Amino acid sequence: MISSIIYTDTKAYLDKVVDQALLDLLKSDYPKVYDHVQQLIANFEETIQQIDHSNFWQLMPEILGYDSRFVLLNSLQLSEDKFLTEIEVIQMIERDYPNLNKEFCGYSLKEKEHESLIFNIQ
Repeated sequence: MISSIIYTDTKAYLDKVVDQALLDLLKSDYPKVYDHVQQLIANFEETIQQIDHSNFWQLMPEILGYDSRFVLLNSLQLSEDKFLTEIEVIQMIERDYPNLNKEFCGYSLKEKEHESLIFNIQ
């Protein structure tokens, strides 16, 4: 159903994309990652507030970058066992987010993707 993926505002987007159970785990067991995610959320909200007709095309890649980071965060299999250090989790998210959509679309990292908004990530 299409309506399940339409976000009416920033809060609706964040409620669906940033899993609350994961945030709770981060807050208790991965405080550095939790702080990093809270900063990403604040930056995302600030970027959304700045959008107007004159800067949409400059801000869209940033918004896609935040979205990719949130998707990566949710895809991590974090647990209380801490197979990754907090620094490793943050580094992995920051290293991998620019290529997330490229990989989701079946491209290797060495391949040149076709022109699309989803590959223009900052």
